[in-house]
Amino acid sequence: MSLPKLAARVVLGYVGLVEGTAALIRFRERSTAFQMAAERATALGRRLVVIGDPDAGMHTRLMRAYGCGDVCIDMNGCPGCPITIVADITKGPVADIPDDSAVVFVSCVLEYVSDLHAALREIARIAGSAENVFVVTVQPWTLTARLYPGARWRGTVSNVAGAQAVDMKPVALEEKLAVTGALGLAFAAAFWPKGRK
Repeated sequence: MSLPKLAARVVLGYVGLVEGTAALIRFRERSTAFQMAAERATALGRRLVVIGDPDAGMHTRLMRAYGCGDVCIDMNGCPGCPITIVADITKGPVADIPDDSAVVFVSCVLEYVSDLHAALREIARIAGSAENVFVVTVQPWTLTARLYPGARWRGTVSNVAGAQAVDMKPVALEEKLAVTGALGLAFAAAFWPKGRK
């Protein structure tokens, strides 16, 4: 095996290891944040609203990282949940969810919304306070954040004075193309059949 082919395979292996590790960390973060949200909802006597179908993602289909809460809201519904509302949180108030009435759990959903600011306003409306919002995002440095189908935003969540602050940036088409091109070159270098030019 040539040195460039070996180097390309090592790079691809490393990328796969990093992405797999990031997925495991995300799974743990989702489970922990969901548990914290459920505990807060119980303590406050509020409903736990989950935004995003817990079975919709590639990884979450294999094993759920979080539950349905008392109500699950998703554009396509949450078929595996007992109470679901089919709604787009960027399109104004979600029917049947009053202002300042719930604890809200959002897991890897903000990356895919068409209008980030509208989504954040609706989450804030339902929760009434930043302390009642629990958000998990896809790590912004991962390939998943750039290449997952439909991804429009990537960013982080930080804790500020006991509440979460969300900082998201758009994923540019040029960025997606550059990452896709680099991966394509690495795959070609790693697996191009010997003797072909």
